[in-house]
Amino acid sequence: MRIAWILCLSASIAVALPRVELVVRDSSGRPLEEAQVLVDKLYGRYRTDLRGRLVLSEVPMGRYRLLIRKEGFRPKEVELVVKGDTTVVVLLFPEVVVLPELTVEQERIASLPVAPASVLTVGPRELDIHRGQTLGELIRTIPGAGSISTGPGIAKPMLRGLTGERLLVLNDKVPIYGQSWGEEHAPELDPLQVGAVEVLRGTAAVQYGTEALAGVIRFIPASILMQPGLRWQVRLEGFSGNRQGAAAFWAEGAQGRWGYQALLSARKAADVEAPRYGLANTAFEQYNATAVLQYSPNSDASLRGRLQLFRGRLGIFAGMHLGNLSDLERAFRAVRPLVERPPSYRIEPPYQHVSHVTGELSAKGRFSAGGGWSFQMSWQQNRRQEYDAHRFWNDSLRYRAQRAAYDVTLTTWSMRAEVERLGLGGLMSFAVDARRQGNVSEGLQRLVPNFQSYLLGAGIWQQWFWQDWKALVGLRADLVWLTVWRSVQGKWYGRSHRWGGGAFSVTLQRAWRRGELRGGIATGWRAPNVLELYAYGVHHGAAIFEAGDTTLRSERLWVAEVGGLYRGTGWQIDATGFLYWFPRYIARVPTGTPVLTIRGAFPGFQYQAVPAAIVGAEMQYQMELLPWLRIELQSTFLRGWRTANREALYGIPPARLEGRLHAHGPAVAGVEHVFVELEVTAVGRAWQTPLDFAPPPPGYVLLGGAFGGETRLDSHILSFGLQVRNLFNRAYRDYTSRLRYFADEPGRTLMLRLGWQW
Repeated sequence: MRIAWILCLSASIAVALPRVELVVRDSSGRPLEEAQVLVDKLYGRYRTDLRGRLVLSEVPMGRYRLLIRKEGFRPKEVELVVKGDTTVVVLLFPEVVVLPELTVEQERIASLPVAPASVLTVGPRELDIHRGQTLGELIRTIPGAGSISTGPGIAKPMLRGLTGERLLVLNDKVPIYGQSWGEEHAPELDPLQVGAVEVLRGTAAVQYGTEALAGVIRFIPASILMQPGLRWQVRLEGFSGNRQGAAAFWAEGAQGRWGYQALLSARKAADVEAPRYGLANTAFEQYNATAVLQYSPNSDASLRGRLQLFRGRLGIFAGMHLGNLSDLERAFRAVRPLVERPPSYRIEPPYQHVSHVTGELSAKGRFSAGGGWSFQMSWQQNRRQEYDAHRFWNDSLRYRAQRAAYDVTLTTWSMRAEVERLGLGGLMSFAVDARRQGNVSEGLQRLVPNFQSYLLGAGIWQQWFWQDWKALVGLRADLVWLTVWRSVQGKWYGRSHRWGGGAFSVTLQRAWRRGELRGGIATGWRAPNVLELYAYGVHHGAAIFEAGDTTLRSERLWVAEVGGLYRGTGWQIDATGFLYWFPRYIARVPTGTPVLTIRGAFPGFQYQAVPAAIVGAEMQYQMELLPWLRIELQSTFLRGWRTANREALYGIPPARLEGRLHAHGPAVAGVEHVFVELEVTAVGRAWQTPLDFAPPPPGYVLLGGAFGGETRLDSHILSFGLQVRNLFNRAYRDYTSRLRYFADEPGRTLMLRLGWQW
């Protein structure tokens, strides 16, 4: 677990992360192939190649513990401090001897390390074990992380109960702005195109501004290997719960100083099935394409251009769109959905059509005296069309139904520049952000008005180091301008808003050989978004009626957090406790009264600003029971309430406990990296919220498992994996799912994964 204030000051995401090369040799200097390397904070297991080498790309700077094993040799545990691009050599001995210290052969960057607890990383191998059909499932192994969903194909990431415009979601280093509108708008990125994930829990407002009040999640694509030749990869996936098929294709290569990469992926799914019935109209289809061109004049600098396309068509559960108030009230109480039909790949209204285009130009480099710089500029356009459940009473309505009820085009230009240098007795970082955003609404209804907004912000943070002590201090200021245009009786009226505010963070950390203690305070703010200010009408994707409040002021957050890590012999535990206090917390809360419109009956929700607090605790425990067997436990506890009357906050996830038993073995019949994993997930009951349309569902326990491996055929690598979730096909409802008012969650799902690299 990692601390929030260190998160907000870490420069590891914005500036190029170091590359670590590990060489494992025997006492005579001969390279040792197939040596197993375990890296604690990357939660990864790796193996050396034929030359005894292992290369880890984009490793967050900090302190790591490595355990190196090789049959016939004594295991060795070493501590590695990553300060920059580093090459290290580890010697393994066949007898019990006193092992020498780790030898650093090369260190090209002299910069000081950032806080070692700043970033939680999910590596490629861990992703392949738990990869699902949405981005939200990629972060489910991190305490405090989760997702809020609106069906099987729509999941918005969540950190510590916060999501939306409080949580910055990065596609590599570019913010994904299309997912800001609501809980049914997931990031426009296929999980198959993600190579690793980095998560910064807690406010990162100093480093990233108003969009990172709750933290940062970075989905990292596979990096280009600047090595001559052409490399290919194909990945196939199948899901039993909704008869889904997915495929992805990679091609990359390099010639001289130029590198290139192309990625294509697609997935198509039918209606998902719950244990007792099917969920009508939950089919979906998605298509993705990415092209990358990179120029690297030397190992310390690069220039990159990237173009990415996303296109999706997602059905909205038909049981959420009902025609009258009595049917809606009956649906809240019913055991089964009021709308059922045989499973099909057919997508009918209500559904949403999404297209997203991203263009990026970025550059980065390093200074000979330590530190580095980066610059990126991006353009992205997100068009979202939502079609309601058509109910035709005449030909005029049938004609109008051919148009989207909700049709918005959001265009965003963004720029970020960051510099990291040695100074003032430590490491100083400075960042500037600028953004221009415009929205055009063209549907039959305008849930939000046309608008144009600008953002300008700058932050500076300093890190100091005294032996085992670290101190970090940061400051930031942001300005936001917003102008909206609304049509009233055929005339357009404009209104302007302006907000400004600052953020700061102070942290202190003390490290020992077997652990560390950390703590700090921070504050940040954000401006209300257009949906919170001006929404009024049916949000078809979420199947709710939303009402904004134009008098809302900016939101302010104060955070206090303490945490600690202890490493024993073969085990470690990491625990964090935090308190979030909002003098003004902008929340979408249920009104308790359904709203009847010409398009049907929907639950009513109102945006309000209230004083609130959220308290939480996170724990992660790992233990090596045997050299080939380990156990992992992780838990998350959250409680949110209004400070004025102690009423529970709507949407705060319940307590969660997960346990895994992971076994891995030696190569068998040519199959390598063989693993078997058993998993149990226990979720509690959320706190009752006033005026909610249904009580929180009861807690539940789910069992699952996975196994897999890979084999080599000459220069080809074939990998396979099989995973099962909800093994006993239990019927349950999840508090963080919008479906909980109307239907159960999906039942037993088998997931088959096949990969081929050459």
